[in-house]
Amino acid sequence: MFHIVFSADENYIPYTAVLIASIVQNTDTSKGFERLCQSSNMGDNSAIRNLKVESLSKRQEGYIFHILSDSVSEQAREKLKGLEKSLTEIYPCTIQVHIMQEFDFKQFPKCGAAHSNYLPYCRLKMDAFLNREVEKCLYLDSDMLCLFDIRELFALDLSDKIVAAVGDCGTKNRKIKFVQKGQKKLHFFDENYFNSGFLLLNAKEYRKEKIECEELASCCTYITAADQDLLNATIPQDKVLKLPFAYNFQTICFCYCICKDENPNRLNYTRAEFTESFKSPKILHFGEKPWKYLKSYADSKGRNISALWWDYAAKTPAFGQELLASKEKAQDYLIQAGLGAEALEHYKSLFGIFKIRSLIANPQEDLKVLQSANGIPDEAFGLCLIVGEMIFYARRRKRGALSVLLKIHKVQKAFLKYHHLSRME
Repeated sequence: MFHIVFSADENYIPYTAVLIASIVQNTDTSKGFERLCQSSNMGDNSAIRNLKVESLSKRQEGYIFHILSDSVSEQAREKLKGLEKSLTEIYPCTIQVHIMQEFDFKQFPKCGAAHSNYLPYCRLKMDAFLNREVEKCLYLDSDMLCLFDIRELFALDLSDKIVAAVGDCGTKNRKIKFVQKGQKKLHFFDENYFNSGFLLLNAKEYRKEKIECEELASCCTYITAADQDLLNATIPQDKVLKLPFAYNFQTICFCYCICKDENPNRLNYTRAEFTESFKSPKILHFGEKPWKYLKSYADSKGRNISALWWDYAAKTPAFGQELLASKEKAQDYLIQAGLGAEALEHYKSLFGIFKIRSLIANPQEDLKVLQSANGIPDEAFGLCLIVGEMIFYARRRKRGALSVLLKIHKVQKAFLKYHHLSRME
């Protein structure tokens, strides 16, 4: 069986359902696991090795989906049962819900990505819900979409590695602060920093190393990415198997991406490696959530990736109608894009800083930019969203127009330099 783990509160159950449906619907039911591994084009990554036919033939078909949560209502559980029943007609699967208590994370810092609840830390304890005979399991964030037969991941030979993961696309100039034996200390991350939204876990090695993170978590005084920072600080670098970016394609990279041969502190893949993943992503990891952003970035084929997610949402049993009904309410993304378009149009002008100051200071005027959003070219829409978020952030944090103007200049410069590189190859 193939064990796949998610963490989701009540609100995220429908989005987790879409991801589960995309996994099952992309499973090639004409091929058993053994045949899939023999015929699948697994790429040239040296970490991907052929498994012996004898070991493959012992793998029982079927998914076991584990949802880790703090609370799931009976209504949501009933819908999950309906989802399971419908998807099992395509490929065998079961959905299990595991409730975790805040007490389990009393030592973990409630800040950064875990500022409102401890749910982001659930993945750190996912091994507790697995049978001791399970050798491998996959963790996925709920804001993802699967575009390939995910069983191929379970053919990877992890050897003595604890996890297989994908590099994070953000800056690596980051750190955590903690106190050890009464002394304040810093841990700086490097170019090997990975994104914890995708974790292929070697359960045997995980148990052996006892990666629980409690000790570090209990003494942290500053942390921003919660579980992701803890995992990166705790798991030895030589115990992490780096996978192609395609397996956790962070969608902001459809807008533009800075690779390691262009800046060593950004994405830890060469431009050539990134371009290969850009053309054929296997798992999309949405930064701009498609249930809020009906339009965001275009993939290598020019498709609106949010629309792609909605195609799967419409086909998700038990949850499809509920999701489609909520679609009509999404409008804030248009305001965000419109604000970004206005800022980009005026920031270089003589009075640009005054225009940006006005956009920040007058949210009551936001509806006026909706018209601007409708005229944004597809190629620039994602950039406008990024800049629009700068306006929103300045409002929330009471930042001045100058800081926003400088950020706009930096982002547009990067966009103009890197946006077309992978699309041209």
